[in-house]
Amino acid sequence: MISKRRSIEELRDLSDEIDENILGASDADVSEELVSLGIDPEKVAAEMDAIAEEAKRMAGKSRLASARAAAAAFSSKRPGAAQSDKSALRTKFQKMRSGGPGGNDSLMMAARKGKQLSSNDEEGALDDLAQLEALESEDREASKE
Repeated sequence: MISKRRSIEELRDLSDEIDENILGASDADVSEELVSLGIDPEKVAAEMDAIAEEAKRMAGKSRLASARAAAAAFSSKRPGAAQSDKSALRTKFQKMRSGGPGGNDSLMMAARKGKQLSSNDEEGALDDLAQLEALESEDREASKE
């Protein structure tokens, strides 16, 4: 049993030495060795470059797929206001802007050349308000636990 373990360790050591020898060899040594084996060093270098480029491309695709999945997961977690919620949010938003009763503090919006808010501005504010309410509800739930 002992000799079997010793043999395995010796083989492992030999493998490590071979790896170190290969990794420590200079380009000239590797080229000389390849030529002695009848292999074109330029062809090997081109193949290795192609393998490296393919690995980079595959890693890039994998990272892109992961990023897309993370973005999709993030987007699905964002609170999207339902149509009935939007009307309630719109009412709350109008009360906030006017500073009327039932509204929080009055809300000031940047003027757009003296015109009313654009529909994009209003939708953005409603989305922000929906996200704020969702965060506040999460905060209330977390404080209950």
